[in-house]
Amino acid sequence: MQPISISQKTIFDRYFAEFPSRCCEMTFANIFCWANVKHHQACIYRDHLLVSYKRESDRELQFFPPIGEHPEKIMRDAIPGLKSYQWVRIPSPLSQALSKSASVVFDRDNSDYYYRVDELIAMKGKKFEGKRNLIRRFANLNPTVRALQERDATDCIELQERWLSEQEGGRKSAEEETFAVKVAFQHFHLLPIKGVVVEIGKKLVGFAIGERLNSSMFVEHHEKAERDFKGAYEYVLHALAGEIVAEAAFLNRGQDLGIPGLRQAKLSWRPAGVVEKFNLMVAPSGVRQRV
Repeated sequence: MQPISISQKTIFDRYFAEFPSRCCEMTFANIFCWANVKHHQACIYRDHLLVSYKRESDRELQFFPPIGEHPEKIMRDAIPGLKSYQWVRIPSPLSQALSKSASVVFDRDNSDYYYRVDELIAMKGKKFEGKRNLIRRFANLNPTVRALQERDATDCIELQERWLSEQEGGRKSAEEETFAVKVAFQHFHLLPIKGVVVEIGKKLVGFAIGERLNSSMFVEHHEKAERDFKGAYEYVLHALAGEIVAEAAFLNRGQDLGIPGLRQAKLSWRPAGVVEKFNLMVAPSGVRQRV
């Protein structure tokens, strides 16, 4: 296993192109930007790309599902030299294949919400009435929308840091996300990320960053807006949908991490569905146990 570096991008790109995922974490840009926070490492193991991480708060080493043709075969066997570890972010089809011989556990907190891009643009019907009103209210401020550019780094990071300064609970995770955003902008020209910025006059009041996840889905990694402007967050998401409509039918907006307020916020946008994820613990004896 080796620490993640930008030089590994071509390897990751090759594997993800052949074996695309629906899980928000499974892109090189995401793994690279969080590498110093989660201590990601990677290697090629039995013709599969294997990615691990272990944050300070993790008791066990964590592995994403092997990226390759037969991940279940690798997951059923013990990894040499490791006493215990956990497979995480296992997608539903793979979990079903594993459940016949192992105890796979549903991970609701890390399952992703995804939305129809056309619905986020049209905002039709009673279910979007509240969001539609907020967007109209913000639109009265005559905002402008344009594609995210590398030169927006300073203003976006300043907005991110203002958001960080307002965080009371979950300060550690907010600091980690801010670090990941900075890495994304530092390597903007090398990563396949794109997004939108929203400005009022010459002031940047919101931005969203993401990338193509698979043939039908775009994943949003980061989204921030000035809270002083009512409807700013709603407008940024609406603007992002308009930016990606030509390349994606669905927008993956990640998980809620089990945070009640975040769960309510994501559900309020009426998701088209949830990308279900599962965990699998490998104990010292090699027996899979519930976690």
